[in-house]
Amino acid sequence: MAACGGRPPPAPQGIVSLLPSWTEIIVELGAADRLVGCTDACAPGRDVERVPWRGPQALEAILRLRPALVVRQAPRAARDPLQAALARAGIEVISLPSETVADVRDSIVAIALALGKGGIGGGYVALFDSALAEARAGAAGKPRPTVLFVYGRAAGAVAKIDAAGPGCFLDELLRYAGGRNVLEGTGPYPKVSLEEVVRLAPEVIIDNVPGGTDPFSAWREFETIPAVRDRRVYAVSDNRLLIPGPHIPRSVARLVEMIHGRP
Repeated sequence: MAACGGRPPPAPQGIVSLLPSWTEIIVELGAADRLVGCTDACAPGRDVERVPWRGPQALEAILRLRPALVVRQAPRAARDPLQAALARAGIEVISLPSETVADVRDSIVAIALALGKGGIGGGYVALFDSALAEARAGAAGKPRPTVLFVYGRAAGAVAKIDAAGPGCFLDELLRYAGGRNVLEGTGPYPKVSLEEVVRLAPEVIIDNVPGGTDPFSAWREFETIPAVRDRRVYAVSDNRLLIPGPHIPRSVARLVEMIHGRP
C-alpha cells in the first residue's frame, strides 16, 4: 500500500540473507551496505567480509541483529518454526525457491522489488537473459556429448562419487550448455561407483576438486573411459558454479567451453 502522498513505503534497511544465492543478488543490486547479516555458507569476498555478522540460521542471532527484512530459501515443510518466529517478531520475511534457473531469475525480480530497486532489478534481469542466451548460443548446432558431473568424491581417489543426476540444478546447466547427462534414468543426486562410470563411458567428466588440484591425476589409470582417454576431464575452479545464483550465465559459458571447447 502506498504511503501518504502516493509514495511507496520506504524500503527495509537492515537485511539478513540466509542463502548464498540471495546474498549474491543483494550485492549485485547494489545493496551490500544494507546487509547486517548473512549465512556463513556465503563465499568469502570483499562485500561479504564487510557484513557485521555471518553465522548459522539461528533465530536468537538473527533477532539480535534486529533486521527489517530476512531473505531465505523457501522452506520445504508446510510449517516452518523459523518463519513463524520471525513473523511473530514483526520481521518481514521473503522465502524464495532456488531449484532452477527460472527460480533465480524470478528471485532477482522479487528481491529487487523488496529492496525498492525494481528498476535496477528489471535492468539486471534483461542483462541476465541476454548473457544466458549468448552463452547457450555457444553450444547451438554442436553434437551433444555425454557428461558426468561429479560434485563430490573421496579425496585423492575415484571413489564415493556424488554426481549430478537428472532433475537437479546442475543437470539443467548441462542441458543449457549442450551436454547430455550420462546418468539419465537415475535420481537427482545419485551415488555412483567407479564400475558404473566405466560402464556408462562418459565423453566428458567435470570434477569438483579442491582449488589447484589436477583432477586428471585421479582418473588417469582408467583410460577405458572416453573422457579420460581423450583427456576431457575438467576441474570446477569456482564453487559458485555448483549453486544457483545471478552468475548462471557465466557458469553456462564455462560449461560450454568444457563440453565443446573454446570457440
